[in-house]
Amino acid sequence: MAEPRHHPWTHKHAPHRVKDIVGHDAAIARVLQYVKQYRPGTKPIMLLGKSGVGKTSIAHAAAHELDLELLEVNAADSRNKESIESIIGEASAQASLFFRGKLILIDEADGVSGTQDRGGIAALLAILPKSRHPIIITANDRDNDKLKPLLKASEVIDLVEVAHEHALARLTHIAAAESITVEREVLSAISRKSGGDLRAAINDLQSIAGAGKVGKEDVALLDSREAKEAMQAALMRIFKTTSADVALPSFDNVDADVDELLLWIDENIPREYSDPTDLARAFDALADADRFFGRIRRWQYYRYYVYIYNLLTAGVALAKDKRYAKPVEYKPTGRILKMWIYNQKNAKRKKLSGLLAPHLHTSSRRVRQDVLPYLKIAAQNDRKLRDSLCAIYAIDDETAEWFSG
Repeated sequence: MAEPRHHPWTHKHAPHRVKDIVGHDAAIARVLQYVKQYRPGTKPIMLLGKSGVGKTSIAHAAAHELDLELLEVNAADSRNKESIESIIGEASAQASLFFRGKLILIDEADGVSGTQDRGGIAALLAILPKSRHPIIITANDRDNDKLKPLLKASEVIDLVEVAHEHALARLTHIAAAESITVEREVLSAISRKSGGDLRAAINDLQSIAGAGKVGKEDVALLDSREAKEAMQAALMRIFKTTSADVALPSFDNVDADVDELLLWIDENIPREYSDPTDLARAFDALADADRFFGRIRRWQYYRYYVYIYNLLTAGVALAKDKRYAKPVEYKPTGRILKMWIYNQKNAKRKKLSGLLAPHLHTSSRRVRQDVLPYLKIAAQNDRKLRDSLCAIYAIDDETAEWFSG
């Protein structure tokens, strides 16, 4: 019986053998050699590369291939000295429960960073050379300063993005296994959109394959969905961390102008933060960002963008003393619609003042301030007066609607 389609295909079709992993033959060969020949004191292997290139899959497949017990620890969940020593330290010293050898996977080592994690890296560095079992570490960002000691203590294997032809072959295999009707050029488009992130490509295919058939129009839907998901991920990263390093790159993959980012943050600060002090500090950071944005508009001093993004990410993230555990659905601002409605009304008001100003021998601004409020009341109470004004000053029906608003 087939598994339900909602079961994540990245898990369902995860490679269980190293030969099923595409595009990383040399890296896989070195990992297998390292695990087979491991002796205490040997440097761990760090698989370094962008999300979705296959780092975790290589470790899982290697453990399966060599019939080893796999202990997987997500570094983001074991961030400080105490948790690293109690979980990774003990596991590295103990024999396998099943007497068949053990492989330790420390996933997403980038997560061991920030003020709450003091001592985490040092504790890990002390454990690595003493481990009775081979250790594989995965990380995304070579430029993360907190990773530099781990980089020096590890044998680093760089994993490049999965080549297009390899990703296309994998997508073709999955589509056939799931009985999905899809043209090769559509799969090719999904592969190219993923930018070498095979996990993202598989998720994209599953997300648009609900009816068992995928066409070009379905691929087009991914753009709008991805834009929303990118914003949601960015906001979660900001609001759910107390680390500046984690928060700062949050908007790197978000295609939005600063004024839109300001509105998103403004809308969701009260959804995330409940402590009055946290709220005040977050809105202070937002206000400072808006102030710098105003200076850019006035003076075209674009270097202020650095301050804006720092304030909107790290500034808002560090406004809280501790992370809020409650799940939050981040929502777009309703202010954009309200602004559009206001601007539509204001456009009619401005047009009307422009029509009247030459006849009243004054400025449009003066007409808006001193004349229109009273004229509106009079026109609402006297239909004939309104019709006369429209005829005399050539006011069209759409602009005349302002009198009724």
